[in-house]
Amino acid sequence: MSKTQLAARWLVKNNPFEKDNVGNCHGDNFNVGCGAGPDGSPDGAAVFNGKNSYVEIPDAPSLRLGSDDFSVAVWVRAEKPISSVLGDIFSKFDPEQRCGVNLQLRGSSPAYSGMSDARHVHFGIDDSYVGELVDCGKPWPSNSLVPVLIGYNGDLYAGISDADRPKDAAHVFRWGGGKQWMDCGRLGDNPGHLSVQSMLVHDGKLYAGTGVFDWVRNHADNNFTPALTHVYRYEGNTTWKDLGQVGDGVRVLCMASFQGHLYVGLDRIGSGHVFRLENDRWVDCGKLGEGKDNVENIVPLNGVLYANSHKRMYLFEGINKWVEIGNQPFDIQQIHATQVYGGKMYYGTWSQGYTLRHENDGTWSNVGRLGLPEGQTQKPINEVISLAAYNGKLYAGVLPKAQLYRYESDGHWTLMGRLVSRPEWNGEENTPAWGRVTCFCVFQGRLFVTAGASQARACDVDVEGTHGRVMAMQAGLNASYDRDIGGEWTHLAGVRQGKTLKLYLNGVQVAAAEMPAGHTFDLSTSKPMYIGFGPHNYFTGALSDFRLYKGALAKDEVAACAGLVKGN
Repeated sequence: MSKTQLAARWLVKNNPFEKDNVGNCHGDNFNVGCGAGPDGSPDGAAVFNGKNSYVEIPDAPSLRLGSDDFSVAVWVRAEKPISSVLGDIFSKFDPEQRCGVNLQLRGSSPAYSGMSDARHVHFGIDDSYVGELVDCGKPWPSNSLVPVLIGYNGDLYAGISDADRPKDAAHVFRWGGGKQWMDCGRLGDNPGHLSVQSMLVHDGKLYAGTGVFDWVRNHADNNFTPALTHVYRYEGNTTWKDLGQVGDGVRVLCMASFQGHLYVGLDRIGSGHVFRLENDRWVDCGKLGEGKDNVENIVPLNGVLYANSHKRMYLFEGINKWVEIGNQPFDIQQIHATQVYGGKMYYGTWSQGYTLRHENDGTWSNVGRLGLPEGQTQKPINEVISLAAYNGKLYAGVLPKAQLYRYESDGHWTLMGRLVSRPEWNGEENTPAWGRVTCFCVFQGRLFVTAGASQARACDVDVEGTHGRVMAMQAGLNASYDRDIGGEWTHLAGVRQGKTLKLYLNGVQVAAAEMPAGHTFDLSTSKPMYIGFGPHNYFTGALSDFRLYKGALAKDEVAACAGLVKGN
């Protein structure tokens, strides 16, 4: 039997999660309601709205975890269907020092597309540890860029942008571990579809949209004619079901899951329209502005569906009405990435390389310039292409030098390295030599990242074979469950035992992560503890019976917390 001590326990009763029923770690309740608990009791759960509800618990000696063993346990019922980016169940984390712990639900978010509705669990700790980039192989030899990565049913999938033969293009691959990739088939057989342009998990299925990543070939010429946009649904093995033509574009640039529907956004050739899938039928939801620009991103947040074109930001008011909320703030020329961090929307832009934040009052903040310093080229050519929230921090991928950055605070970003390079690089005049970090995916507790050639053509593959590869990095330590836990009551437990981090689902261990040799994670921080909020986003759904233990719970004790054995 393990030696554990219940340090704090928050039940609901009359004031959701305010009162610590064991010690004195009482909290302040902000907009948290009551609802039915796991046992059906009418006031057995704290209900969080995903917008502004959370519980803040001041720092106390019993909450300081340090380097000791500890355990957390909580009943969770996530929102279903989702209407916002998934969020943090609890956190005690200092983002500037990169120190502390968090337990969160998150959906896989591949490149330009919004968040999938599959609810994955991540239990993470950190004290400023960063591991080396690990080469996870190249899905296809003649492909120079992987536009999309996504976690689905416990596996990692990748789509390619091009190949030297059309029949080899537009394929999806599944990672087999190490550097191995298995072919999962092509999106149809039309040679005018060259790229797997977008992917998303929605309602238990994997979807993929067609396109041609190279913007030059999107406009028909004497040598190539792009095919019109289609969306496919994965049927297993190498089979994809064609769900038909979507509008009149040539690129399905982005997807999002929102309130039970799959939404997709088209390029300017498709007049910047958004479509919704209803019973395998595509319904036109209108166009952004005058429809003369791409729909670059679609993301749900706080019960609202957001989208942006190259220059402007919008929110969806239903039917086919999109309302503009931003027009080229800070004189940006294009928007390429969106991500929620700290409960707010962040945007990655061209050409200065600004990352912008949308504030609660509707104003915009510039939180930093990434890429080449001002004045290094005749005109600015920095593009923040991808943004990812991972284990408490925000990461960015940048063109033209395929650089990886980490956000520290407003105006302060850490350059973590350059992922690909070309010897013929000479600044703004040679775009085929530019490199981009296109996609992030949090999977198996690590941050997977793709980098390659800017135009993503097969002819751009470098001799060294660095383009079109998938790599992974570890920041801190994270144990993740990369399958959908659904929207019913689920018991989660996270345990730190020695050098191992364990994650339990309904009393059964489903993941573990080992600390790197020679490194001890000291989680000491004086920051408050939050329930229903953290470095990623506000939680939407219900929580019940949150417990914090000193010491590592044994598996039978975790099962007892989950009510699976006597003694709960």
